[in-house]
Amino acid sequence: MSSYLYHQLEQRLRQQIESGQLAPGVKLPSIRQLALDEQLSKATVLSAYERLEADGLIQARTRSGFYVCVPEQELDSPPISSPKLTAESLDQGQILVDIMQRGAAFDLFPGHDSEPSNRKLQRCLGRAQRQQSSAQYLYYDEPLGMLSLRKQIKQLMAHGGAKVHEDDIVISHGCQHALLLALLACTRPGDVVAIESPGFYGSLQLIEALGLKALELPCSADEGLSLDALRLATQHWEISALICSPCFATPTGASMTEENKQALLAIAREQSFALIEDDIYGELYFGQQRPRSLYSYDQEGIVIQCSSFSKNLSRDLRLGWIAPGRYHHDVLKAKLATSLAVPQLSQQGLSFYIAEGGLDKHLRRKRAQYKERYQEMRHLIQQHLPEETRCSQPQGGLAAWIELPERIDTLELYKKAITQGIILTPGRLFTAQENYRQFLRMSFAHPWTENRVNAFKTISEMIRKQV
Repeated sequence: MSSYLYHQLEQRLRQQIESGQLAPGVKLPSIRQLALDEQLSKATVLSAYERLEADGLIQARTRSGFYVCVPEQELDSPPISSPKLTAESLDQGQILVDIMQRGAAFDLFPGHDSEPSNRKLQRCLGRAQRQQSSAQYLYYDEPLGMLSLRKQIKQLMAHGGAKVHEDDIVISHGCQHALLLALLACTRPGDVVAIESPGFYGSLQLIEALGLKALELPCSADEGLSLDALRLATQHWEISALICSPCFATPTGASMTEENKQALLAIAREQSFALIEDDIYGELYFGQQRPRSLYSYDQEGIVIQCSSFSKNLSRDLRLGWIAPGRYHHDVLKAKLATSLAVPQLSQQGLSFYIAEGGLDKHLRRKRAQYKERYQEMRHLIQQHLPEETRCSQPQGGLAAWIELPERIDTLELYKKAITQGIILTPGRLFTAQENYRQFLRMSFAHPWTENRVNAFKTISEMIRKQV
């Protein structure tokens, strides 16, 4: 009898969805509420919902309930980028400072819809403070960083296939500091550093500050760095280092194939330049398995891996690491010159948190949330942005790369949006050249609250008025 009842309910809901009576995106009644309304058991309602979900008609959202799926319309990825192949000194001027001061580093839109704080992490940090002896306050931490935390990072790196000893890991003040240490270790002022284009604005800042020359290389929004362009560049310039994000690069979310990672390593080996791997998003994968890091393929020590807990746990910690390979001695000297040591309190609290399983549990939850938020973002793009819009298709990370119609200038859009209290991140932030005028990066790090959805609609209206 119960199987007949859930089948009846399933068929009725299916008909309502397929006829449009239940519109795409509509939230369905909770299992408890529908069971009361229909005078059915909760198990019967759950069975009906599960069958509809298996057929792709509805989807469960974490701690939110069941929703009618929005039909997928194909969104093409943006084409491969085409920066000028030229090595030049940088002067990004005021635009970067202005955008960063307004919070666009953590786009998108009003940033006041904060998520619940990580109470377990706060408790672990509090315990570390209570247990710290008065004698410890008088001394700096050892230059490499806390041993227990380095051992835990060693295990984290193993998720990406890397085999590393804890003494080959150096704790840093976040990933930006790790990138700084890497560049200080393997370059000198005037050297040429190749970077992805579009690429991380933090790398551009460092290249400018250190008096280096940037060589922007084309990238695909799907597979990342163009190796053909890199090979061509090596014929014209002596490259000292290349900064790349093989796993879920910002801003595109692109990931290199395993074959291309190995080919990149072969080019670097042949041309004798360092590979600086920014692996900050590596643990935020949507699939069943983390992609292998570039570092995991390296046998000669030419890859310097940089990462942190800022994006996958808390940016307030400002804790990261660098695995310097053959540049270990120079990285250690650079750390002593730039920061001397990283606060023991933060390291100990984080180590407690990881030891108690907090990080693993947190990452499992966040991966599911980010995948869901990315899908919601695609639905919003399909519903509200012009038909010509293209969007990258990341399989992890926190952001996607959006190409709007050619007539749109996202820097002007940024200026107009500010007047509405809305912040977005224009494409110009991700290059030192005059490129990506009609592009923007869109983050799916935060939940799509009513505030943020309304802000998205406001931006969409501004765009449509310019088309």
